[in-house]
Amino acid sequence: MISISSVKKQFQKKLINIFPISEILAIWRRWVVKEILKKTFLDSILDEDKTISNKENKKINLLIEHLLSNQPVQYFFGYSYFKNLKFYINDSVLIPRPETEELVDLVIKESIKKLPNCIIDIGTGSGCIAIVLKKKIKSKMIALDISESALSQASKNAHNHDVDIEFNKIDILSLDDYQLLPKIDYIVSNPPYVTRSEISRNSIIHSEPHNAIFVPDKHPLIFYESILRLANRNLNIGGKIFFEINPKFVSELVNMIKNYRFFNIEIHKDFFGKKRFIIVSS
Repeated sequence: MISISSVKKQFQKKLINIFPISEILAIWRRWVVKEILKKTFLDSILDEDKTISNKENKKINLLIEHLLSNQPVQYFFGYSYFKNLKFYINDSVLIPRPETEELVDLVIKESIKKLPNCIIDIGTGSGCIAIVLKKKIKSKMIALDISESALSQASKNAHNHDVDIEFNKIDILSLDDYQLLPKIDYIVSNPPYVTRSEISRNSIIHSEPHNAIFVPDKHPLIFYESILRLANRNLNIGGKIFFEINPKFVSELVNMIKNYRFFNIEIHKDFFGKKRFIIVSS
């Protein structure tokens, strides 16, 4: 048998050459203590001399192997959290990010002023954006993705959270698919926006689905342009577009939005102080 304090020391020792100590401690608190040991962080400190079971120790060692193979911790557990809700994930969907919670907050805040009739979430992935919005906003919710496996995962999450969402397989880059969509009041999207040139080869991000992350270096705004085309056709008068964006391309994106005859543009920063969100009003 081994104590919690001893396991923690081993955990840090085995990972210290791969991760900064701050990240190791964050994983320890968030995933080992809470998800494996089923304790609060305070209890883990008060009980540091208490022993853990062989089963718990084995799972922690398997987690260490997983992390050493440069895989996201969320894929080990098969779930992640978004707005304090559990979402089951796999390697077919993007892992929900904390900054995207701020995008959801912006949508909810705007909906209080005037309730939208129909909202579309483009590139839904795990369904986290659409599901949280549906829980907070009593509007018709449509979620789109090009990946059948992503839509299957999103549908399961929607069922687990008991929300009614219409899921559709749509290629947002295809003009032919636009006619399948209704008139809408809100478009919400966290589309792929990362260029390969800005990510190191050994980044853990490469473990996630590339089509949900990366865009061509020569056309980094390809998805935004398609969504703006859709908005020109399907967005109701007084409607809004909510984008999560790459801070590197804010100016280019603002110019593109104006080229599509949208001039009411708000830029919002994330909790890191980066220009991360744009709200466009028609």
